[in-house]
Amino acid sequence: MSKALIVEDFKLISDMWESLLLEVGFTDIFVTYCFDEVENYIKTTSPEIILMDLNLPTSKNGIDMTSWLIDQDKRMKIIILTIHNDPTIIKRAFDAGARGFVTKNSGLKEIKVAIQKILDGEKYLCQEASQYNYLLKS
Repeated sequence: MSKALIVEDFKLISDMWESLLLEVGFTDIFVTYCFDEVENYIKTTSPEIILMDLNLPTSKNGIDMTSWLIDQDKRMKIIILTIHNDPTIIKRAFDAGARGFVTKNSGLKEIKVAIQKILDGEKYLCQEASQYNYLLKS
């Protein structure tokens, strides 16, 4: 594993995710919350995985960015990481092309499981939102 993209506006959280990605074997990690930087990064790099916050202080939220990224390359592996546990938001995230959805109440072990499942080609919905597993089939 090598390249990953983190889209998160809180430094503490992005640092934590970066440490986690380094721990599981990623070596080249780009961190931003700015759509323009995401766009420029994607033009030159194909990350193996993208950890995407839902709420961002920009005109595009995480679902908008996910949809744009999937339009660029349907093979992108994106995990939405958010405080929200609402079935409408979960459905919108998967409809936009996310392969995983993990709430920020999840532990680091669960995020590691989600990353591995996504890299293995599966979809993942965190335990906190597991009552909405039916959304994985849509």
